Amino acid sequence: MVCRVAIIGAGVSGLASIKCCLDEGLEPTCFERSENIGGLWSFMESPEEGRASIYRSVFTNSCKEMMCYMDFPFPENFPNYMHNSKLQEYIELYAKHFDLLKYIQFKTRVTNIKKHSDFHISGQWNVETQKDGKLESLTFDAVMVCSGHHVYPSIPVDSFPGLEKFQGAFFHSREYKGPEKFRGKKVLVIGLGNSGSDIAVELSHTASQVCISSRSGSWIMSRVWDKGYPWDMLLVTRFESFLKDALPRAISDWLYVRKMNRWFKHENYGLIPVNR
Repeated sequence: MVCRVAIIGAGVSGLASIKCCLDEGLEPTCFERSENIGGLWSFMESPEEGRASIYRSVFTNSCKEMMCYMDFPFPENFPNYMHNSKLQEYIELYAKHFDLLKYIQFKTRVTNIKKHSDFHISGQWNVETQKDGKLESLTFDAVMVCSGHHVYPSIPVDSFPGLEKFQGAFFHSREYKGPEKFRGKKVLVIGLGNSGSDIAVELSHTASQVCISSRSGSWIMSRVWDKGYPWDMLLVTRFESFLKDALPRAISDWLYVRKMNRWFKHENYGLIPVNR
């Protein structure tokens, strides 16, 4: 008897899960609430409920050698770091190459997952879905949840007393798509992560003033590292991990801070991370 597996989401992880199930002789069925694959990387002009959302200018922070599928390298003519449209193209090439689309049910939302009545014996799950207003309940031997973790925004309004009296607009980066609406305006970007940095830089060419607020500091790095190589090919290595574990903490920390300060001294800008 073939093991039936339900896969929720047809993004990067969902597609890899379909492929792995097929490799192991399992029978996958993938449920995707939108009408296409790609998940986070499938750009849409407006945020969609229950789906991750990116801005128009998003580029990858990992190089193509470090983020490709193990059994499907990026085409050689693709750049080291890709615009989201190029990564989406790669995802579609992957799905087409391994003929994965036929295992996906599009515009199908998973509304509930619960243990089967004889779960203690069979280990099976009931998966309830909705498509075109029609409800359906199916039984599977296993469930893989690949819906991602960037779907629902978190705005800690309690951390900003008086926010309800603010005369301007405030929103999560999930709603940001481009700088056009901010021409001539003063903007405060809260957070110094990848999205905050990207958006602040992009807005600096359009808005009249842009400020970044960072609670705990951060190391600011370039995607391009020594001799023009991608940063992650040089820093995320077995040797670097060995060195970090082998050296005394004080020395490995000193070496790390020295590397991070190679472009500019973070202390001069009050950016030294709280946890170093």
